[in-house]
Amino acid sequence: MDQYLEKLNNEDDIKPIFQSSPTVSLGLSNLESSKQKWSPSLEDDSRKSAFLPYKVYTCNSMLTNLQRGNTITENHFPATTVSFHMKAGQGELTLQDIFKESDVNVKDCDNLTALHWASFYGQIHSVQLLIENGARVNEMGSEEETPLLLAASEGHLDVVRFLIGQGAEVNHVDHMCNTALMYAAKGNHPHTCQELLLNGINFSLENLNGDNAHTIAVENNSTLAQTVIENFLILQLESIIAVEPSGNRGVLPEISN
Repeated sequence: MDQYLEKLNNEDDIKPIFQSSPTVSLGLSNLESSKQKWSPSLEDDSRKSAFLPYKVYTCNSMLTNLQRGNTITENHFPATTVSFHMKAGQGELTLQDIFKESDVNVKDCDNLTALHWASFYGQIHSVQLLIENGARVNEMGSEEETPLLLAASEGHLDVVRFLIGQGAEVNHVDHMCNTALMYAAKGNHPHTCQELLLNGINFSLENLNGDNAHTIAVENNSTLAQTVIENFLILQLESIIAVEPSGNRGVLPEISN
């Protein structure tokens, strides 16, 4: 008994009492330097254990069957048949399309031919193909417009040049007595104006409102077209002055301010 008590009093045999240390929050920064072991919680994403349940991930955006490719898309709008005139305007006209038509000069509901369409939209390939297969260059629409007038209104220089080369009437006027030069001047297309002037268009013609190509350019602030017309008039005046004697000079066209 005395030996047992003596053993209890021996300091070497007294086991230390573990005192609870203050709570320490371990982070990623001091995890490696600390002597304590880091036991991640159940909700921690970094813990990889086969004995823990998988965390359920929620997706904020839900894919539809259409996005997954499980549903075949349906077009509820009927397909529009592209007509002969539309193909000419889109530049998709072929010889097969022309051969399918009974007449290459067939007109649409607005009394326009495929050449009108191709000229207005600047489809030079369709224009060439139509004329090569019998399209009439000077065919008129419901307002007496020709393909040349429509091409000039949009400034399609290559089409204008080709139509003139194929015999298009340069000084043709529509139902309002507007010429191709007037249309080009209103649209401020200087290159088209120059091409028409070089091919002999009458710049002094007036429409039903009493306007000529120059006044139309001024009123519509078409400065580029105005400059081309004025320069051409100056050259015409200079050539007349150089050729005719002073006593034989006629009345020259006026340039509006």
